[in-house]
Amino acid sequence: MRSASYINSAALTNWQAGLLPACLAILLALPNVAFPQTSQRWFQIEVSIFSNESFADRNEEMWLPERSQFSYPSRLRRLGELSDLLVPDQMLADAIAETQPEIESDFRVIEQEPLLLDEEARAAAEREERLASLLATGPQPPRAPGDFRFYDFLRDPYLQLSAQESDFQQTNRALERSADHRLLFHGLWRESLADPADAVPLYVQGGLRYGDQHELQGTITLRFNENRDRIAIDSDLWLTEYSAAAELDNEWQLPPVPDSVRNPLDALERDEQTMIYGINRVFHMKQSREMRSTEYHYIDHPAMGIVILVEPYDPPELPTTEPEPGID
Repeated sequence: MRSASYINSAALTNWQAGLLPACLAILLALPNVAFPQTSQRWFQIEVSIFSNESFADRNEEMWLPERSQFSYPSRLRRLGELSDLLVPDQMLADAIAETQPEIESDFRVIEQEPLLLDEEARAAAEREERLASLLATGPQPPRAPGDFRFYDFLRDPYLQLSAQESDFQQTNRALERSADHRLLFHGLWRESLADPADAVPLYVQGGLRYGDQHELQGTITLRFNENRDRIAIDSDLWLTEYSAAAELDNEWQLPPVPDSVRNPLDALERDEQTMIYGINRVFHMKQSREMRSTEYHYIDHPAMGIVILVEPYDPPELPTTEPEPGID
């Protein structure tokens, strides 16, 4: 049978025990695979990241600002989505023209002190700042003016695939129905893995949105281990607990989201958010884990969890067309 591997060997907590039957119920019969030392291999990767809503589990460890440092690596990308092709540069420019350019925006989720603006001006200022930063980046993938290329979902890496191809449908439904968990992120994509030094971190965001930030943010990186006989996942994620009643002089600091991974659709949202939020605490998950393909792996943490499946994938050859007779 397809086997499951877990990061902790200690006794399971109550919330883990409630989740495991849902994960184990979808394990299918597939052989274990070890990887030969070839130069490049393609894989299909599926990841679900969920929260643990139990206060008792979250309070097992002290989460202090001085013990956690959050940052994004210089090399970073996000999953491409079909909607990226529907947001041309002109649409972003038109959206910016509809905002109020005379307002100097300094709106942000409160980390130290709130900016006193009326609700309408603050919402307009937030849109202007977000749209201006995204206009300089443009939709992904970057392309020359007038150059358009549709995604090839069979051969292009780092594209979010259709939910119909997911093996996690039962697991995700169980998480969404659970009172003790929330599904924050689900990714399904293909990529080629080669030398570990060439691995590119993948940007992750999920959960509720607070200004330019989300509850869940950070990166996951897929790579070969040093011996090239296992795949490894490096997770550097943080789950932020926001509150309207949080202390305004707390020391939690979140890094800004890099422009290179912002979703253009976020710039077009007319989100009239008027609440000012503070940060109670941030749960940091920084772990590395080696895995075999065709196995479900579950990575544990007091405030969140990851379920991941990596399977070999062979990109199909491009179809060849014979020229019609009499046509040069």
